[in-house]
Amino acid sequence: MAITYRFRFTDEFLVAAMLKYRSQLWWRRPFQGLKWVLALALAGLFALCVAYQLRWPALAFAAVLGALVLGWPIDKALLLWRFRKSPFRDDDLEFTLSDVGVLTVGKTSEIRLAWSAYTKARRFNDGLLLFQGPHLFNWLPDTAAVQEDGPVAAQGLARHHIKDYRDV
Repeated sequence: MAITYRFRFTDEFLVAAMLKYRSQLWWRRPFQGLKWVLALALAGLFALCVAYQLRWPALAFAAVLGALVLGWPIDKALLLWRFRKSPFRDDDLEFTLSDVGVLTVGKTSEIRLAWSAYTKARRFNDGLLLFQGPHLFNWLPDTAAVQEDGPVAAQGLARHHIKDYRDV
């Protein structure tokens, strides 16, 4: 049985896929809380420097605080800036998963991969993330599944063919 996913590879889709990818990285989780604790401490130090009229330390604390707070918006802007030159931007893609492997068809490409090309899979409550190595991945949201039972069947195929499969 073949399971089909259809979606447009837009800027929004890319950002959603990147957020899913980052959310499953175990080493990023502790840094989220640490980031906000550090931001509060830097804000306090900045306020002290302003109160005591220490201009250069205040600028240094403000710069680091700005980098902490604006890190993701800057990262997102760079991601989208690079993506705008991609020939795959705004392409209508169709992913077909079967026992043989995965076939991806777009306006400008056709890619066929065996299941052995996928190194790991992560199942989220709203989709499936398939990896072809440490940083190359495909996000398949449940809403893009053509068949009603597509997400469940895709989960079964991934679980059967990919050794490193986990629910996140």
